[in-house]
Amino acid sequence: MSESQQILFANIDNCCYFKLCGELRYTNATGMDDLIDRLFSAPIPCAQVVIDLNQATFIDSTYVGLLASIARYCQQQQMPKPTLFSTDSEINELLFSLCLEQAFQIVEQPTNVNAEMSNIATQTYTEQEQGQMILRAHQALIDLNDRNKAEFQPLVNLLQQQLK
Repeated sequence: MSESQQILFANIDNCCYFKLCGELRYTNATGMDDLIDRLFSAPIPCAQVVIDLNQATFIDSTYVGLLASIARYCQQQQMPKPTLFSTDSEINELLFSLCLEQAFQIVEQPTNVNAEMSNIATQTYTEQEQGQMILRAHQALIDLNDRNKAEFQPLVNLLQQQLK
């Protein structure tokens, strides 16, 4: 795993708590993608989801799409909107520009969770698996609203062609 990125996770009283630190890029997103897949393919493991981005320094559209896929899962399971904590003005600007406030309760404050957290390792994905992850993440962004669709549909179309 890149030293500039860390994924921490804990299930605290049926609250799935993600703490994402450092540079969150598609090149290091496989651990997060795998965790999301494992968590949400099991019987409902969480009654609530909290994501802490306060120690994130950068987030790309693939990672934002992974967050959108968490929100979509919560909506499908009729769970409360996930809560997303972020105090970084540039990250918040990106989140709001992609309309994540429609899918998340965004709290621009620090958190104070002191729990034993597991460090989630990066997974080894083939080029095809990584392409599928990027495609799924961007499809989740498109599903949020028409503005995202206009922005990311060309990329989704290209990925779909390349992954055939």
